[in-house]
Amino acid sequence: MGETYENQLWFDFATQKTESNAFGLWQIGFSCDNNAYIILNGGINGSTSVATFNNADYAKITADSLINVTWKYDHPNGQRDSTAFSSPWTKQGVNWIANTKIYIIDLGSQIKDSSRYVKLRVKDLIQGQGYQIEFGHLNSPTPQKTATIPINTDKNFVYYNFSSQLIVENEPFNKMDWDIVFTTYKESIADVTGIFYNYVIRGVLINTHKVEVAQLDNSDFATITLSDAATAKFTKKQHEIGYDWKQYDQSSDQYAMVPKRVYLIKTNGVIYKMKFVGFYNDQGKKGYPKLAWELLK
Repeated sequence: MGETYENQLWFDFATQKTESNAFGLWQIGFSCDNNAYIILNGGINGSTSVATFNNADYAKITADSLINVTWKYDHPNGQRDSTAFSSPWTKQGVNWIANTKIYIIDLGSQIKDSSRYVKLRVKDLIQGQGYQIEFGHLNSPTPQKTATIPINTDKNFVYYNFSSQLIVENEPFNKMDWDIVFTTYKESIADVTGIFYNYVIRGVLINTHKVEVAQLDNSDFATITLSDAATAKFTKKQHEIGYDWKQYDQSSDQYAMVPKRVYLIKTNGVIYKMKFVGFYNDQGKKGYPKLAWELLK
């Protein structure tokens, strides 16, 4: 990931292949399966979020419309009904027909000019072919740009960058060829008083297309067998591994691994046991996670 967490790291247990790329090159992603939905890259910035306007006239949505709106971001569980974008379609036959929703996307407080906000309308989705979108600056009465996002059934999502107006190759592997990704995303975390705040954090997300995971606490890695997996509670929640396998130690100013925490990874019909053994490279720089894993037989 790097000391400043500038990269994300993709990994496949069966082949032991890894691939690294920058995490912040896309803002929205379009699903390539039969459940048409859109995801948001909440890890870009703490304020990256979406506001939805129902039955809206594109020209009438302006900066004044943002007063007292509700801003949403994707829940990291990866469920379709937990995304910031409420469904922009109604299904008719084999096609999805666009409704009248307008979305304002806040690309983040790091952008200091009018390009911070994108006004988006999803025009259409032709099943098996692609998405059609149009967008512009917040105060523009009509869309300034249009784009067609072709579906790639080898991937989970096709990703788009509004700044470059280009499709981004975010997933370096096909959807059947990776299991987990170390990346940056947004999570709601309670402080010591129990109040929840949104944080941009670094953790592990699973490939929900093919992976299930179970967390075992107070477990001895060496003694875990397939019989333990038989009674474990597996889930497809994308953030089940998440960020809390490490704990910050103020006295040492370093992260330590949570002791005796083991994850069971079910993928491609087999199960691996996995634990984290470090977060630093040989030079003592953070952001270099280390794993130990073993195929259960």
